[in-house]
Amino acid sequence: MDLGFGNKNQVLGNQAASTILRATRIQEDAIQEEIEKCDVILNDMKDDDLEKLRERRLAYMKAASAQRAEWLANGHGGYDRYFGGGGGQHGGDVARAFFDASSRSANMVVHFHRDTTRSCDAFHRALSILAPRHPETRFVGIDVGGCDDPRESGSGVGSKFLVEKLGIVVMPTLLIVKDRRAVHHIRGFDELGGREDFELRILANVLVGHGAITRRDDDDDDDDDGTRTMMGSSSGGGGRGRGGGGGVGRRGGSAAALRMFGMAGGGNGGGLTSGPRAGGYDDFDSDED
Repeated sequence: MDLGFGNKNQVLGNQAASTILRATRIQEDAIQEEIEKCDVILNDMKDDDLEKLRERRLAYMKAASAQRAEWLANGHGGYDRYFGGGGGQHGGDVARAFFDASSRSANMVVHFHRDTTRSCDAFHRALSILAPRHPETRFVGIDVGGCDDPRESGSGVGSKFLVEKLGIVVMPTLLIVKDRRAVHHIRGFDELGGREDFELRILANVLVGHGAITRRDDDDDDDDDGTRTMMGSSSGGGGRGRGGGGGVGRRGGSAAALRMFGMAGGGNGGGLTSGPRAGGYDDFDSDED
């Protein structure tokens, strides 16, 4: 068999061909063995067994369809960038909308952002892609732009309460909520390699690691042109690199960061300790310090 190695290297060519042939035969034998095992199982099964198997499969499919319908009814399947801030059921009370959603959804990823912090755009794009892929999790964004409003009314009051209650001091921050517990903060881009232009698959792996989403094969998919799905913009905005894009700083934050949210000097801004409306929100738990 002439593999184009020339007369002197024909022996090496024959050895290579023989090795490939042996490997192919081994794979074929393994596949045939699996097929024979399946045939034995199917031959041993009675009609009643097959019918029970079909019934279990049908029941599973019905349950999965009902679960998906419930998720979609609760707002899953898309990214709500300005969650709770447009009136509706809770009249623009972002905090009350947040706690209501967390009671309906076992898994949430909450993006605390601000329109003037351009590095938040990287998470906007990433979550818009991940949300349809992961209907098991609700993805929402909360605009904190009104937190420094001194007035005790408007949607900024609810977002300010959440900022203080949940320890949000870096823009952007992703908060992972499971079973009405705040279990982890992704502050800035440290967990994503310290870069605003992170790969989508890296964020997906981080969220999987913290139990926010379940792993899917298409989380590692490339773009159509074969390049990795990169987040962030070419212009970058302010603050590319370690610690986040808004220049707010790390956990704990600087005095300037805390003052931005009315939290400096040991106070809590507007004195919101039990929520801006009657009844408060003190029943929500956080597993992080």
